[in-house]
Amino acid sequence: MTWFVGHLEWFLAGLKNYALPFIIVLGVVVLFHEFGHYIIAKFFKITVEIFSVGFGPRIAGFKRGGTDYRISWVPLGGYVKLKGEQHEEGGGPPEPGDLLSRPRWQRFLVFVMGAVFNLITAFAVLAGLFVAGMEVDAFESKPPIVGEVEPGSPAEQAGIRPGDRILSFGGQAVSTWKELQPLVLLSPRQTREVLLDRGGERLTIRMTLESSRNDIGVPGFYPETGVVVGMVQPGTPAEAAGLQRGDQIKAINGAPMLTLTRLLETIQGSPGRSLRFTLERQGALIEKDIVPLDEAGRGRVGFQPTAIKELRSYPFLEAMHQSLVENVKSIGLVFITFRKLLTHELSLRAFSGPVDLYRFSGEAAQLGLIPYLQLIAFVSLQLGIINLLPIPPLDGGHVFTILIEGVLRRDLPTQLKERVMQAGLVLLLLFMGTVIYFDISKNFFH
Repeated sequence: MTWFVGHLEWFLAGLKNYALPFIIVLGVVVLFHEFGHYIIAKFFKITVEIFSVGFGPRIAGFKRGGTDYRISWVPLGGYVKLKGEQHEEGGGPPEPGDLLSRPRWQRFLVFVMGAVFNLITAFAVLAGLFVAGMEVDAFESKPPIVGEVEPGSPAEQAGIRPGDRILSFGGQAVSTWKELQPLVLLSPRQTREVLLDRGGERLTIRMTLESSRNDIGVPGFYPETGVVVGMVQPGTPAEAAGLQRGDQIKAINGAPMLTLTRLLETIQGSPGRSLRFTLERQGALIEKDIVPLDEAGRGRVGFQPTAIKELRSYPFLEAMHQSLVENVKSIGLVFITFRKLLTHELSLRAFSGPVDLYRFSGEAAQLGLIPYLQLIAFVSLQLGIINLLPIPPLDGGHVFTILIEGVLRRDLPTQLKERVMQAGLVLLLLFMGTVIYFDISKNFFH
């Protein structure tokens, strides 16, 4: 019963703090995707029957140029309906405005342009953030020197110590934490060779990473991040004590707080016991006594801890270059993730579904406009790449079919394409259903 009440409260609070940010994220990325299909179809004078903001029954709208521009009841993105997308069995030849009346190269562009617009969105948003100035974790650009080793973790068992510098992981050389992190996260349950520099001496060790509930690699070593107060939750001990966003937590009960892990372990291990926080605020040291709430035997103060940030901004051309570099790296990680899924190095639990996106959207919105825009860029990139996969009924499935027909110089039989589309739809629904199942279980039943 306590579990049900707790999650009901989370859901009701989420309607205010999470639902709207979630709807906006999904709406923006889907509408830009559909606008890509729409604009190229209009350019080729293909009849666009419906351009809908939202799904389901029509609320309002207007008709112009043969298109019904409408707002629909379900505010989760939108869709475009093109005339003559499929050949009618026993029907006549396509009419001039039908999609199937157009040459293959035009149909190819219509199907691919949705994903292209998603990629453009991701590139443009990230470039704009780099021009405006974007806060990033300061430790990411620093050498991967271990700040803390968790007792009993794979890192401790392998002999890794604080102060060790990691030179390579799994045979790949690394010079910053940003290069190391994806290698670690995408290696759950895997044994990796790690090359260390310890006081000028090079050591090679082997470690088998653990797996988190999200099926990502957990090594048990952490960077020295520093700890800053992020979002402060109302009605909590953190708010009552006067913690403010941007406060740096230097120590608790005199023990330095160098990593996020140490902070969380200290607070969660002290339910109902007073803790003395030493804070730095605008160059001055402040001390606060805070008693963590006791929630099922774990302490909670009520703020979101973050690593120390640094502002990163560039001139316009350099910002465009940095955006391109970051997006190319992210695209590479998507393909590495799918490769590891196929080789059983990762499970579907590592994928994020709508519940994760709902939570990420609310958290990013509460952190501020820039983190929220970063999330929109990231989701737009993911949607664009996934839609290009050659799986019916995704856009990539249609593109792949058109390419095959182009090589054969003839259309494939309609019945064959329908069967392939049906099989692809079943596989896609099974994939999505499994991801959603894990999404719910890891957010509500862990």
